Amino acid sequence: MPTATGFEKRIALAAPQLSRSKCQRLALKLAKRAERMQTVEDFYTALRVLGVSPDPTALDAIRRMETT
Repeated sequence: MPTATGFEKRIALAAPQLSRSKCQRLALKLAKRAERMQTVEDFYTALRVLGVSPDPTALDAIRRMETT
């Protein structure tokens, strides 16, 4: 997983007009957001919440699990 320093370097390369402090602040925000995205919700839970399922039988199985 990218670190704040890695994000800072990428931002500095993509937007050289930004000051170093702005790059650091943006990088820290991105690193925190990336960390939250990895830990807050499980991938399959997120799919269930969004109602996205490639297989309709999976939705039926989840409904059965929720009702029992």
